Amino acid sequence: MPAPKVLLANEAGIGRGHVVKLRAVAQALPPGLPLLAALARRKHADELTRIGARVIAAPMMTYTHEAMANPQLEGNATWGDYLAAMGLARADHVTPAIEFWKRLIVAEDISVLITDYAPLAQAAALGLQAQGWQIAIINAGTGYGVPPADLPHFPQLLPDYSRSVHAEADIVALINAAGAPFGFPELPTFPAIYRADLPVPSTLPFLDPYRRWRDPAELLFPRVDRAPDLAGTGDEVFVYFSTSELQDPEVMAALEALPLPRRGFLPGATDDQRARLAASGMMLSETPLHVTEITARSRMVLHSSQHGTLCMAAMAGLPQMGLPQHLEHDFHGRRAGQQGILDQLNFRTRSRDAIIDMAQTIYHSAPMRARAIEFARELRAAHPLDAPDPLAQMLADTLGRVGLI
Repeated sequence: MPAPKVLLANEAGIGRGHVVKLRAVAQALPPGLPLLAALARRKHADELTRIGARVIAAPMMTYTHEAMANPQLEGNATWGDYLAAMGLARADHVTPAIEFWKRLIVAEDISVLITDYAPLAQAAALGLQAQGWQIAIINAGTGYGVPPADLPHFPQLLPDYSRSVHAEADIVALINAAGAPFGFPELPTFPAIYRADLPVPSTLPFLDPYRRWRDPAELLFPRVDRAPDLAGTGDEVFVYFSTSELQDPEVMAALEALPLPRRGFLPGATDDQRARLAASGMMLSETPLHVTEITARSRMVLHSSQHGTLCMAAMAGLPQMGLPQHLEHDFHGRRAGQQGILDQLNFRTRSRDAIIDMAQTIYHSAPMRARAIEFARELRAAHPLDAPDPLAQMLADTLGRVGLI
């Protein structure tokens, strides 16, 4: 039997973490499988080329210019509202995207689809699968990005975000109309687009927005590196901004003026921003820092409340400050805040002075440091460093079940 061909698919999300998730799942597959990656954004494609993947461009889910200028034009209550705003409510995006993924899967003879934020790739694969095409669908991501497929509808996630613009039934009708020319069966509900042979939601239970509807046993421990020791006597603020955070002049000004030892990895910074920060005394790394170095050097972590960095800092016992960029960040930051390990400033309350004040408060807070260490010990006790990683066996079992290995 020839080795099954693997397609790694991403349609949305600009951070490095999306590509890293795809790489982690690909590396857990049986060795020697040919890898093709179709990415909406290829800034971090080297994470996949270095494991032998061939990388091509994919259709990009994104907000319209009008919606970016006026967020009130789109909904914000549910994951479905996000998908609608990113393109799934627009026929001029959905129809060519489903055609792209259908043609790519057939032309490349793909037998394994691994997705991260790629719902239309999943829709195309589900349609082909229903027609008898032998393909295993593996949906990887955080708990936030891998909703249960059997939900009747997407639930509201935060009480103060309640705006919906597009009815889910209308979006389902649009997706079904795009698949009809190919003979794809209809999706019954919007969440059903996430049906998969193996869902891989990787998160900590307290961060899962669907914990009311999902057994915690279905969650995988997030694939984040952790140091053997907890944080100790470090005195630096470790800063990780992966995308366009520093385009906010208040964030940039605060980071320049913050009167604390600062070290950062800022892959989204411009040359001018890097020069300004270096002139202010901040130490900058050209490459990702190892978690052991971060844990040993740092007293706190400043980030965008993004899932991977939040989990890394939680496991290290480091207090955290978040400057969320969107609702997923905001959600994760609020959940971490409920545990006493993170404080954050949202989109509406952010200023240079407020950022500096909060950072200094967290830096000097003995109770928050004690709580961060206590919580890290709880996490490590529940997830020992030497615990076996079940993903490789889960993938092998899934491919075996569908007759691919």
